[in-house]
Amino acid sequence: MDRNNPARAQRFNASHVVEAELEHLDWATRQPALRMLDAMYWRRRVLAVKCGFELTDLQAIRLEKILQRLGHPTE
Repeated sequence: MDRNNPARAQRFNASHVVEAELEHLDWATRQPALRMLDAMYWRRRVLAVKCGFELTDLQAIRLEKILQRLGHPTE
């Protein structure tokens, strides 16, 4: 944590957690959309992983592929 800049968000380096999240997100975003779990929900989940963890290059590529599968936000 950067003590000189407390406003900076803390990012975690937990590769096993990221791998589990990516596996779940990859599977879940390939399923038919449910009424309450639409693309916006999954996009928020993916972006939470992207912002909350330090990703390896391969993890970042996998994450971007999931975002591409979800398409562009409708907002």
